[in-house]
Amino acid sequence: MNDLQKLHKVIGSLEEQASQIREFNGVLLAVNDARTEIEASKASLSSLSAEHKQLIKDSYGKFDDLEKRLSDLEKKLVDLAKGQDRVQRNISELKILTPDQFEHGRDKILLKLTELNFLTPAQYEEGRRATNEALNHAVSELAQNFEQANRTHQASLKSLKAMTALSLLALAGFITYLAFVLLH
Repeated sequence: MNDLQKLHKVIGSLEEQASQIREFNGVLLAVNDARTEIEASKASLSSLSAEHKQLIKDSYGKFDDLEKRLSDLEKKLVDLAKGQDRVQRNISELKILTPDQFEHGRDKILLKLTELNFLTPAQYEEGRRATNEALNHAVSELAQNFEQANRTHQASLKSLKAMTALSLLALAGFITYLAFVLLH
């Protein structure tokens, strides 16, 4: 029986070891699952970190742009204040007319206007018609001059063509004569 007890002890020990191995496998599986979750979390955190860095970079760019705009606005406000000061100085330097001075100046202007010679619509229309007639006459004379010059040039070209043809005939005759003289 001793062997049987030893066998039971060994079987009990093996069962205990099997149970420990199952527990170890369960722990190992839990560790692997945790590692997978950690890797996934790490990838998510890395992505979020990159997005965060980009957002910070974009924010700095926008802050720089905003600072530049504020600086430009401040300069414009300073320029506007200077312009307003100039306008106020110019207004204070203006001479304000009294009602009598205004009436006297207006009367002078009205007097000058009455002295000017204005055209009536009929006078304007008559002047426009006369100008149109003069322009039409000048254009027709110019067209006639162009036509006359064209005819003259055409006649000159015809006589030049005839002279060229006669010159070519004379040159051909001369070359023929030279060829005849040289060959005989």
